[in-house]
Amino acid sequence: MEELPPIPTLKNRSLEFYQKHEVKLSIGVFVFGFVFDLLTLGRIDDLLNLVQQALYMSILGTLLICEIRIKIGTLTLSERGKRFWQYHDLVVHFLFGSLLSVYTIFYYTSASAFTSFFFILLLAGLMLANEIPKFQQLGLPVRVILFSICVLSYFAFFYPILIGHVGAIPFWLGFLTSAAVLGFIWRLNFKGSDSLETLKKNVLYPAIGVHLFFLIGYYTSLIPPVPVAVKKIGVYYDVQKTEGKYVGTYLSPFWKFWQKGSQDFKARQGDHVNVLLSIFSPARFEDQVFLKWYFDDSKQGWSLKDTIPLSILGGRDEGFRGYGEKSNFQMGDWRIIVETSDGREVGRINFTIEADDSIDPREFKQDIF
Repeated sequence: MEELPPIPTLKNRSLEFYQKHEVKLSIGVFVFGFVFDLLTLGRIDDLLNLVQQALYMSILGTLLICEIRIKIGTLTLSERGKRFWQYHDLVVHFLFGSLLSVYTIFYYTSASAFTSFFFILLLAGLMLANEIPKFQQLGLPVRVILFSICVLSYFAFFYPILIGHVGAIPFWLGFLTSAAVLGFIWRLNFKGSDSLETLKKNVLYPAIGVHLFFLIGYYTSLIPPVPVAVKKIGVYYDVQKTEGKYVGTYLSPFWKFWQKGSQDFKARQGDHVNVLLSIFSPARFEDQVFLKWYFDDSKQGWSLKDTIPLSILGGRDEGFRGYGEKSNFQMGDWRIIVETSDGREVGRINFTIEADDSIDPREFKQDIF
């Protein structure tokens, strides 16, 4: 009697399905991690978020160390360990998808200048490229780069939240803490290894490269000034504080729905230009931003005409409200750039001032901040 072939178990069928569709499953898990974090993402200073990110990075770091040690032959898995290890890529993709989505979103909310958006595009490009098979073949250096970005970003957010302001001191604390954490991992696991040259090429140099990139990025304003973010900004004829709310009055035809207040400012005698904004910053955050008023001079180009300091206090979900007022101005094109105390751009708005000789009544609209 002919023996029937064994019936595949659920476990075997699952393993076969995974091996057949590994790339698609990896992309799916990555997207799930991104969407999951997008839907559950809270405030940047939320303690649960900070703990969750630290936990994710601890798991990622552990898996990365195991992967490196397996490749250089200093770690041998048991048969049971091998069965679990074949699924570790799914865990790694989920964790990278979650962490990189968090940092991309937080950097995006603080980005304003073109250089900052270049950094966001670079980060998003790395995040998506990690799902391309040819990119994945680059292997370990890519994962080290992504992990280093995650660790550096975490501490870049953590210290301004802890200290209560942005600047060189919080940046350097984050930079040195990240370098110390990665240096400790290196010393504990790989110093003196027989595969030292391979480890330097695939682990040490990529991590150092990321840190140098962040260092250059900070001093060239490439990296957005997280955790500060302009939530709303507009140009108004008048600003009044009523019942705890800031009310800005403006003129704008209904079809120019994209304008923020009166970006086509029709100025009559006695009018003042007010720039009203709300800035998000974490709880217990006390710092300053500067409203820099630039005028497009026909001979000199954009030239700085005024700087108005604005103290901000964090903790409010809708952001700290404040405004700058200017009564002496020229007709023409203007630009307001909002800069943090360490000189990084966090927001901007362009508008044009034109003379209005009409005496017809004006019907103002209102924006509430």
